Amino acid sequence: MTIFICIDDNNGMLFNHRRQSRDEAVLKDMLAAVEGKIWMNTYSSKLFGTVSDKVIVEDDLFECAPEDSYCFVENIPLKTYEDKIEAIIVYYWNRIYPADTYLDLDLKLDWEAADTKEFGGTSHEKITRKTYKRKNQ
Repeated sequence: MTIFICIDDNNGMLFNHRRQSRDEAVLKDMLAAVEGKIWMNTYSSKLFGTVSDKVIVEDDLFECAPEDSYCFVENIPLKTYEDKIEAIIVYYWNRIYPADTYLDLDLKLDWEAADTKEFGGTSHEKITRKTYKRKNQ
């Protein structure tokens, strides 16, 4: 399973149960990276309303999505499902936003950056995408 996630410079994901930010360029980048469909829960599916044919909505996505699937996660802790995850594609906002929910995986511990790309967004001057793979894989 490959996970897409967006975080700020302090690994923040949400503030008061809402996403910190969003950017149309990130959504386009995700869709371009996947040949099939992207799995996500109801909360995240609202971002993809115009391309709903590329989305599978399942609130229990870690139990339902196949091993080789791509999943976009915004409001689900990942530590419990870490053994199912082969790669994590992180979009960094390159800013610090208010946050009260954080990425619960230590990407420096068991993961290594395999690829990095920077691009301009529609609401962010610079977005950094890093692909992490498990160490020793």
